[in-house]
Amino acid sequence: MDEPVEIELKLDFDPADRDRLAACALFGPEPAAPRRLAATYFDTPGFHLDKAGYALRIRTGGGERIQTVKAASGETAGLFVRGEWERPVPGDEPILDEKSGPLVQLFDAALLARVEPVFTTAVDRIEGPLDRPDGSRIDYAIDLGEVRAGTRGSVVCELELELKRGAPQALFDLARALTELVPLRLGVSTKSERGYALAYKAFTAAVKAEPLKLDRAMAAGDAFAAIAASCLRQYRRNEDLLLLSGGVEQLHQARVALRRLRTAFWLFGPLLDGDDRAAAFASELRWLAAELGGIRDIDVLVPRLEEPARAALFAIREDRFGHLRTLLDSSRVRLLPIELAEWLVLGRWQTDPADPDLRDRHIRAFAGDRLERLRKRIKRAGKGLADADDEHRHEVRKDAKKLRYAAEFFVSLYSGRKARRRMERFLDRLEALQDKLGQLNDIAAAPGLFATLGVEATLPMPGKKERKRLLDDAEDCFETLIDTKRFWRD
Repeated sequence: MDEPVEIELKLDFDPADRDRLAACALFGPEPAAPRRLAATYFDTPGFHLDKAGYALRIRTGGGERIQTVKAASGETAGLFVRGEWERPVPGDEPILDEKSGPLVQLFDAALLARVEPVFTTAVDRIEGPLDRPDGSRIDYAIDLGEVRAGTRGSVVCELELELKRGAPQALFDLARALTELVPLRLGVSTKSERGYALAYKAFTAAVKAEPLKLDRAMAAGDAFAAIAASCLRQYRRNEDLLLLSGGVEQLHQARVALRRLRTAFWLFGPLLDGDDRAAAFASELRWLAAELGGIRDIDVLVPRLEEPARAALFAIREDRFGHLRTLLDSSRVRLLPIELAEWLVLGRWQTDPADPDLRDRHIRAFAGDRLERLRKRIKRAGKGLADADDEHRHEVRKDAKKLRYAAEFFVSLYSGRKARRRMERFLDRLEALQDKLGQLNDIAAAPGLFATLGVEATLPMPGKKERKRLLDDAEDCFETLIDTKRFWRD
């Protein structure tokens, strides 16, 4: 079955900016009148459709009822590329047959008979077509409304740009022009994802990295785009939560997402040779991660202190978070994910690579080479770990994190039972090394951090025997890791 496809770019905005956005001259001389759209999303009691990557809804508006089945986004760095099947229906119950997409082929009739309403959306939409000077045609939709699952609700403020004719570059050109007029952020969540987050009661929880599914025969360049898109998605979802709550875990996961993205840049560095923007993006990501890291260092220490040092450190944290919020609201930070998304799809590394053969190499072969290189780097640097200085051990710790992120990126490439057992063992031992090195780093870094912050506080410091034990344990963990069979080798 040939899937009808939609290509969209989503941008989020502040609800107070809706009228200003709609009045932008880029949308025409006069804003269109809003129309009310309501939709009900359906699934089984066990959420089988969502788990399989599909969303089923009936939308009402203008006297019509339109049933839509959407496949999970094949998201490529900010673009939503999805299969979509639409049909008019006479009532409020879904009609599931051969004309309704692939659901009847994937699920048995008894299961589909159990679909029921899960959540609803209600938005006021301002929409219209745009014919751009480059010959492209883009449909825009400005939505302001709410997603609701039972008593739980979430505000929706998003601009959808759907490409009807032309190349994806047109979407980013329009987005860039709009961001000069109204503050916008890259949108990474669909309405159905917002609704399911409410249904799962996970709408305020920090977002951890989602499992990646890479095909072992896919090109290395495609794998990099998919991995980077996943990291961007994790960052943006946590950034939104962080702006709402200032939460410790939300900040931590936003920083983790940036570190994962920086690791992807390092791993795929050979593909990016000759693309000057790669170094600029890496620099920006390093800067932003450091801004979050300065607060994360405080968050790690606060629970370990007694009053009044805890209160003093928390006050500094609040002051620094105020500065961070200002940064996150700046055009520099808001534009970074949008520019990254554009570059991942249309950058020189894609359109005119220095080494096309390397970009097109099968990802499994590429992954094995990069994992091997990183392991050798750790093996070389980790010799004599107990006798090394604190700074050197910290560098080993950072490389160990890179290796863990890399393994998580490539986990789907090694699906055999033997490879999975090796991977689990390898990751367990890698985590053990990270834990020991993390304890040693906390001990080494805390006094300097207290001095920098101007806080009179101390942490319980280990004696000579305990410190020696930690150092010996770290070296033992290192040796055990190096002796562990590599899961990427047959």
